[in-house]
Amino acid sequence: MQTHETVRVSGQPGYDVLIGRAMLDDVVNGVPQQVVKILLVHQTALQVASDTLAEALRAKGFEVFQAAVPDGEDAKRIEVASWCWGLLGQSDFTRSDLVIGFGGGAVTDLAGFVAATWLRGLDWIAIPTTVAGAVDAAIGGKTGINTAEGKNLVGSFYAPSAVIIDLDTLSTLPKNEILAGFGEVVKYGFIADERILELIEADVAVATDSTSEVFAELIERSVAIKARVVGEDFKEAGL
Repeated sequence: MQTHETVRVSGQPGYDVLIGRAMLDDVVNGVPQQVVKILLVHQTALQVASDTLAEALRAKGFEVFQAAVPDGEDAKRIEVASWCWGLLGQSDFTRSDLVIGFGGGAVTDLAGFVAATWLRGLDWIAIPTTVAGAVDAAIGGKTGINTAEGKNLVGSFYAPSAVIIDLDTLSTLPKNEILAGFGEVVKYGFIADERILELIEADVAVATDSTSEVFAELIERSVAIKARVVGEDFKEAGL
């Protein structure tokens, strides 16, 4: 695998999924020039990493506001979304500004929903930090929150302007978290790419070692499948 790989998600609008290591500069340089303010939505467990990202963005001249939200599904509540809306309003965010979702699938779901609903739509970037988030939740623009009646009942199909997958971030995950995310990877193997299954069966330890080239290839292959499906059927109308 090269330093960075790019998978294109087609559609209106289309966007790129960048996959690589040491991607901090890619995040900073990927922010559109017209952006003045950024809301960085992150899990509480990622405070230190969020601080590093925020400082890099501020050094580039952006005004950054950090929103630490609960881990997991607790982030996907109307109270949390409303609090984020409050931050945007109090900080005078306009349509030329940006939201970044930095965390697992629940955080990118929330951040995308907040971006989709503020001023009828701000640009947003997803930076997934889990395997499941990287190969599934962050790609496709399915944003939303949960209600008492069920998961993801309130939301929007709202594509990000980019998805950035830093494999070094995935390297910080506990082994059980990586294995749990591989449920999605294996699913792609059965659906569309037998090579995924062959790579995993050849050596499970290497395949699930986030520092290995095989792991990187599996993430890239999975992203390519999700990107193709999203490009052909953005609103899940058939495929």
